[in-house]
Parts: sequence; C-alpha cells; structure tokens
Amino acid sequence: MFKTLLSVCVWTSLAWSSCQATDYFSSISGLEHLLNTEHILLQDLSAQVKASRTLLQQLELELSSIELEHASAAGDTDNYLTNPINVYRLMKRLHTDWFNFEQRAHIVNSQLRKFVCRCCLIEPSPYICLFNIDFNITQYHDLHFPSQEDVDGAALALVRLQSTYKLDVAQVAAGILNGIKYGTDMSWQDCFVLGQQLFELEDYNNTKVWLRESMERLQRLHPQKQTTAAPPPEPTILNSMEMVAKSLFQMGDFDTAYELSQRVLELDPARKRNWQPGSKVDWPAAAQSGRTETTETSTQLWVEQPKQPADYQLSEEFAHYEKVCRGEVQPTPAKQRQLRCRYSRGTQAFGLLAPHKLEEYSLEPLVLSYHDMLPASSLAQLRQMATPHMKRSTVNSVPGAGQRQKSAFRVSKNAWLPYSTHPLMQRMLRDVGAASGLDMTYCEQLQVANYGVGGHYEPHWDFFRNAQHYPPEEGNRMATAIFYLSEVEQGGATAFPFLDFAVRPQQGSVLFWYNLHRSSDMDFRTKHAGCPVLKGSKWIANIWIHEATQTFARPCDLYRDNEISLEYQTIK
Repeated sequence: MFKTLLSVCVWTSLAWSSCQATDYFSSISGLEHLLNTEHILLQDLSAQVKASRTLLQQLELELSSIELEHASAAGDTDNYLTNPINVYRLMKRLHTDWFNFEQRAHIVNSQLRKFVCRCCLIEPSPYICLFNIDFNITQYHDLHFPSQEDVDGAALALVRLQSTYKLDVAQVAAGILNGIKYGTDMSWQDCFVLGQQLFELEDYNNTKVWLRESMERLQRLHPQKQTTAAPPPEPTILNSMEMVAKSLFQMGDFDTAYELSQRVLELDPARKRNWQPGSKVDWPAAAQSGRTETTETSTQLWVEQPKQPADYQLSEEFAHYEKVCRGEVQPTPAKQRQLRCRYSRGTQAFGLLAPHKLEEYSLEPLVLSYHDMLPASSLAQLRQMATPHMKRSTVNSVPGAGQRQKSAFRVSKNAWLPYSTHPLMQRMLRDVGAASGLDMTYCEQLQVANYGVGGHYEPHWDFFRNAQHYPPEEGNRMATAIFYLSEVEQGGATAFPFLDFAVRPQQGSVLFWYNLHRSSDMDFRTKHAGCPVLKGSKWIANIWIHEATQTFARPCDLYRDNEISLEYQTIK
C-alpha cells in the first residue's frame, strides 16, 4: 500500500513541478535546495509511514486476538458465555474497545490523507479515496451494545466472586476459577481497566490488587531494558495510567502510585516532565519522605475516607454466609445422623406406584428436596416460555412503601407466569401439593428466574414482615418450593446460613421448606440466599404457598413454637 502511495505521489509531484518555471536543469547553482527539499520530504514521509504502520500493526494484533476469542466461543457458545471473565471482557470490548478501534481507524485514515497531501504538495488527490478506511460504528443501527451499568455490573460480579469464594486475583486473570482453567487470560489492559472501574466505583481495596496484577502482566509483556518484546501501549492508555497513579497518590496510596508511575515512565520516558517538582502533583518527594499531606488539593482528598460497603456486608452473619457458600461449615454430626434419604408417597394415591425421592437437610425447621420431579424436556420448555418476559429482578426499596427497585442485593432476571399459561405449570403446582400435602389454592404466580455470571441473592426471608405486602385473605407465605431448571457448574447454591448448609442445584429437583412456624409466626431460622454463580447459568422456578386454607393440611400445635427462632431476627 505504501509503495502505491509513493508512486502516486511521485507521479503527481512531477506533474506539479512541471508547471513551475524554475529552470533548475540549466545550472548546478541552486540544486542544493532541491536536495534539501528531498531530505525534508524523506523525513516527513518516513515519520508518517512509521506512525501509520505502528497503528495498523497494533490494530492487527488486537483484532487477531479477538478473532481467536471468537473462534473459541464458536466451538461452545454456552460454555463461553457462562464464564465470568469472558463476559466481562466481551462487555468491555463492546462498550469501550470497539469505539477506540473506530477512533484509531480514523487516525490512520487522517495520516494517510496527510501523507498523500504532503508528498504530492497539492490539494487532496482523487487517489486518496483508494486508501480511505471507513469504519463507523454508528452506521450499525440494529446492533446491541452494553451500557456503562452493564460493564460496571460485570466488574462488580468478578469482585463478588473473588470475595465470596476467596479466589486469587492472579488465577482469575489467568482464566482459572477454583483450580479449573476455563478460558483465555485477561490482558494487562483488561486488568487495568477493571482496576480503573473499581477506583471510580470507590472500591479502593480491590482497585489496588487489580492494578498490581495489571502491572505484573505489563512487566512480563514489556521487560525492563527490552523494548522489542511488544509494541508500546497507546497514548490514551498511558494517559489513563498516569491519571490513576496521580489519583492514588492524592488518596495517600504512595506505593501503588509509585509503581504505576514508574511503569508509565519506562514505557514513555518523555512523560517524566509530568512528575517533575513544580507540577500539579509533586509526588516523589512526598513518597520518599513519607509525608501524608502535599498540596491543599491532595490533603483534601486524603482526609476523605473511602466509601465503605453496607453494614450488613461487614457483619459476622454475612461472613458466615460466605463460608457456607464455600462449603467451609457443615451441620453438627448429631444433626446429620438424624437425616436420611427415603421414598415418600405423599398424599395422593399415585404415590403408591411412583413415590417421591426425598432427601432431608433439616428437620427443625423442615428443609428437604424432592428429586426427579421434572424431565429435561419440560425444563427446557419452561425456560423457553419465560425468556420473552424476563426483566431485571427488584427488591422492596422501603419496607411498607410498596415500591421496588433494582439493587446489587439481588442480581438476576425473572418472569411471572400464570399457571393457566400451560398445562406444564399446572402439573408443577399439582405435584408440589401432592408431595407436601398442602392446599395449593392460594399461590403466587410461578416466578421463573435466571442468575447469570456472578448473579446472586443476598440472605433474606421469603415471608413478609409487613402485612401490607400480602392480601389478608391469603395470608403470609407459609412455604417455598424451588424447582431447579438447570445444573450449575460452580457456585449458585441455595445457602441457609443459620442452619449451616447449602443445597447445590440439581436439575429437575425441588427444594422445599416452611417459612412459618405452625403457629403462623415467622421462622427467622429460614433466612437463605442464592450464592453467586461462579460458572454456569442458574435457572429456577419459585412457587410460594400462602397460609390460608392450610388449617387441616398443617394444623397448629397446642402451644406456640416461635420462641426458638426469635434470636435469629437480629443481625450480628
């Protein structure tokens, strides 16, 4: 391409020069001006060629990497899209990288035009259209791109998984989850952008570990005293690194700021002027002397405390919930000895011929599973019916206000389906009633939910603490039945922190428990949670059975039995 450009320029230059009556051919005198002209053009041309070639090489390398990623995804799309690292990188590329590609393509195009114009010494030639790189994302009106909220959600999902399952950051960046290699490594830019996102989200502890991982990967890519290992990063990346380094310095994290700024200076020594004494941030002296205040601006930022997570995330109860998700705690041996797996005939006559496979997890309160309640074909059909109606799951914003909003407390999508929608749903309702013996007259619509990568539901109760949330003629939620519509490769268990166990999803099984005591008082021991999905896609269908008409199905005892659970209503 550059040879073609050169021939066009030479031809056009000759045509242009023939129009000027300079008479250089008639004498040796003055020919040094021509030689000097050629020297200047040669320098300019070489610089333009080098700059364009560098940009094109960088684009080719990055596009080649994405092509390999897509080739890997094409082999097993479901497996690819259930990997949290792949999801984050995909969202980052579509939200940021491809628009950067567009800008860089325009820069290459501009340099090619400038190259032709300067070489030919005339107005833009008609030949320039042959070298026009016309890449404009805005022309694709029907394509889908993630929002900033999506990218932030994917970043927080990675951090949530890292925290809940105690994952090593270096292994996560290498595509390894709990010792299993699932995909390609994250690049140093991926780690850096994630760290930068977390910094903007005011998650400073995780900012530091991801920036350090980014620097370590950058060090391996660009070893010291070896500049030919890989093309240098773009100026925009270096600008971002410099900005984050200065922000970390102003927050008082001198060590991380120093390491990051040193990497910037190694890659572009000319940026040393940005860190010289007298500049806006004179950090080297402060870092070496250990001072905690510099300028008025940095002092103000230093005394500002990092934003802390909600109190519940800092509680012992939440830490215990995470241990249950990791499988680090188990019920006492005495309780486990009382549990068994058995066949149950239920309350219907056909239970004699086809009894339910029942597995007990707790007797007080009662928590158990009925296995093989739905065949695989029915599960797929149910997911297919729910998909067009899926919306982001919400929670009550203010108790008693009746308003619901999106929250990081619950990350999933769900759909509400009337049982009359399909005979399959009516059979599900009938089977739960037959197995449990409860009256199914008052049940909420079937809720089908999907928890994607990092999707979770923090510890909560299914019963309503405020009577305004349910019709008085139906009563509170007496029992819960969760149909597991898919397997989950890692994570996604239903955890009961106060009971010290978690139930892993088993496709076709139903998890059942009572939310209320026999006295209709709330059983606070039934607080449960959906652990974050580490690898896979978790599909469930919830049936909530209300207490009205259950007088004979589950009669009250002679005495109230709620005192045993009262201590569990207070967060510790």
